[in-house]
Amino acid sequence: MTIHRSILSALLLACLAMHSIAQDRTHPERRINDLVALLDDESWVVREQSTAMLGDPNEGFELSMLAEALQRGDLNAEQRMRLHIAARALFNQLPKAGLGVGFGAIRDGGVEIGTVVADVDRFPAAGMLVPGDLIVGGDGQTLVSSDDLRSLILSHEPGERLNLLVQRGDDVLDLDLPLGSYKLLTGAAPIGRAIADRAIEIRWARRGITIPSSKRVGEGISPEDWVQAGYPEEPGPFRASNARRSPKIVQPGSNREVYVGVGVINHGRVEPWSNKDAAQIALDQARRIELSKSIHIARLRVKLFAGGIETLEEQSKDSPNDRAIASKINEARKQLDQTQVELGEMVAEFDLLAPKADPKELVPHTD
Repeated sequence: MTIHRSILSALLLACLAMHSIAQDRTHPERRINDLVALLDDESWVVREQSTAMLGDPNEGFELSMLAEALQRGDLNAEQRMRLHIAARALFNQLPKAGLGVGFGAIRDGGVEIGTVVADVDRFPAAGMLVPGDLIVGGDGQTLVSSDDLRSLILSHEPGERLNLLVQRGDDVLDLDLPLGSYKLLTGAAPIGRAIADRAIEIRWARRGITIPSSKRVGEGISPEDWVQAGYPEEPGPFRASNARRSPKIVQPGSNREVYVGVGVINHGRVEPWSNKDAAQIALDQARRIELSKSIHIARLRVKLFAGGIETLEEQSKDSPNDRAIASKINEARKQLDQTQVELGEMVAEFDLLAPKADPKELVPHTD
């Protein structure tokens, strides 16, 4: 009975503290610090209620406040996790942008536009894109899946603009698209946890906010080290039943899970590696997949910059003393030179991983 009274007394005191925090709306910074402290309370109920308050827009908190709290170095694992949960709950209730298009097939090198909405008044970008357009980059980021593109769009607010690198047939377009509102979309896919978390991360990064990541088991261990751990003495293939107990990585640029010591889990079936060399080949192949997409996008950027320079030089003939045009030409040439250097480095690395492959064959299939 004494133990129960102690628990009830502690819970009552914590609830009174939360009530006091809820009533005080004049000092949001102090309130958020108090609630973050309660995320480590002994009572699960108090921790849950504190999380809910932090994620409630009616409490007056903003995503930037939660980001600032996450940057603290004195948080434990549960406090950090609960702050992310609160940030997701708050984000889901805030205005988010919509592009006004449907995504078609996922092709190598980008995301294809499938359908466009008819209401271009609410979604002006829909009138600037056509079915079959291949979106290969956005806001300077590489896009390899529709989830990447959705996260990028949702990271913006309605009325903001999204820069997209689009391949339309043989042309490369650099489009600056106005965004509509996600809540006005008809039949929009629900926002999953992973997409919401990624959208929040992109929004914070765009505003110069970097959240330190929690340390994970195996952090800093290279794929080669995993291979060595899986094949310390060339033991040969493992049984498929051991797959779930083996170290795992995910091939960059694909959704295939790679289990070191076993093989690739592809469509629910295990494709075992016969030895260490086979495992290393699979890792090299994963890196080639990643490089092939980056090389393709770099080539599109080279084409884009070269075309832009040509257009600007034509304009400069009519206005030879226009300093603004001369400045744009110099900046475009710098970007072109930088992209060509990066392209050369990626092609060289690809050649080392696959000396028999021709980098010219990396352009994704369009049929």
